Amino acid sequence: MSETIHRQTLYATAPSRPLVGSLCFWLTLLAGCGDIFGPVPAPLFSAHLTIEGESVGSAIIDTGGDYELMLRESFGLEIVDTAEVLAFGGKELVGITEGFTYTAGGWEEATDGALVGVSACDCNGLGFHFFRKTGTVLGLDFTQRRAKLSPVAPIGGVTIPFMFPPASLGAFESAFVEVVVTSGEDSKRIVALFDSGSNTSVMRRGVVGTPSRLTPDWLSVTITEPQLGTVAATVGLFDTPDLPDLIIGTDIMRVWSDRWYFFFSESGGTLTVFPREEDEITQTDAAKSIWDSLGLQ
Repeated sequence: MSETIHRQTLYATAPSRPLVGSLCFWLTLLAGCGDIFGPVPAPLFSAHLTIEGESVGSAIIDTGGDYELMLRESFGLEIVDTAEVLAFGGKELVGITEGFTYTAGGWEEATDGALVGVSACDCNGLGFHFFRKTGTVLGLDFTQRRAKLSPVAPIGGVTIPFMFPPASLGAFESAFVEVVVTSGEDSKRIVALFDSGSNTSVMRRGVVGTPSRLTPDWLSVTITEPQLGTVAATVGLFDTPDLPDLIIGTDIMRVWSDRWYFFFSESGGTLTVFPREEDEITQTDAAKSIWDSLGLQ
């Protein structure tokens, strides 16, 4: 299959140095980087990245990534350690570089090291530890398709505090928000991860509903957050243990709002959103494009 769905999140367990935090998160559904089903892909956001003053391209902004920086290659940095990571394809060992200085989106920082060599994606990634470290607010604008770093979120909108992560995820304190997921008459409250590094949303198989035999890896659902409203979407299904039950990507996020602001405090954080009016919220482009690509209605 030449078309693939990109997710930019890595789950690393038991890293051997504290610089990458207790967990890193990188989900991969199918192979590849950047290709997705359908003619109207949901956007991923990126920031220009330099290492020791040299440009190395861009880094995908990954609010679901429990790391500071991930590199597609070492860029001349020495690999000094390793960490074990878990992707949908299983565990793998990746490198950790020596310390270095870098800029991301014009913001200069020094890091003790970065993850290198994840097979799932030939990409650089900027995880939420960067935003927690800098104390900046990450703004995502779907209309302009650009990201911006600011000292504070703009006035207005609705502000939703992050929930504690599910117990199975330990100290993985990312952008978790409680939502209600419904499929047919089956409904359940779920603590979902809002992940800007994924342009297709996925859910653990069996949480709610039963997929059809024709499309066993996809399920039509509605997702409700009281302050944001309800969206109808088609989500991919996965079976990998130790991942969040629901990962909400940019395909669903852009239906709720064009403007999102993430703030990661020392513990937890907030999501500030300017939601659409109720009558503007319709089935997600992701749901429609996936069905179209499969020749289904």
